[in-house]
Amino acid sequence: MARFLHLAWALLLGGCSLIAGPFSLSGTITIAAPLQNKLPRNNSVLFVVAKNQGGVPVAVRRIVNPQFPVSFSLGQEDLLVPGSRPQGPLSLHVQMNTHGNVGKPIKGDLEGKLPDPVRAGERGIHVVIDREV
Repeated sequence: MARFLHLAWALLLGGCSLIAGPFSLSGTITIAAPLQNKLPRNNSVLFVVAKNQGGVPVAVRRIVNPQFPVSFSLGQEDLLVPGSRPQGPLSLHVQMNTHGNVGKPIKGDLEGKLPDPVRAGERGIHVVIDREV
């Protein structure tokens, strides 16, 4: 009996894939009209970053030379900690640049952020790149 209770708690606290399923987020990224002429024409990288409530990145997808609108998906392979199960509210950020680094943006980088948090498993997310650094 004790072994069963231990297993039940582990499933509830650990986010078992049978209950939560594998991590995924998907949707589309577009560019706000005023920034259309600011898009790099080649050698550009678009980063899609999911962050936890503390602002710590939990998953990142890198898309080279994107053509807009861009469909994206984040899955198990994009998790920064393999096998983790981010379940709480997540913020979604996108960053586009020509230097290939994600993190602190530099002058000329383009960014966007989903205004509302999402949860693992959400589909049909729409993020707009609407800011130039």
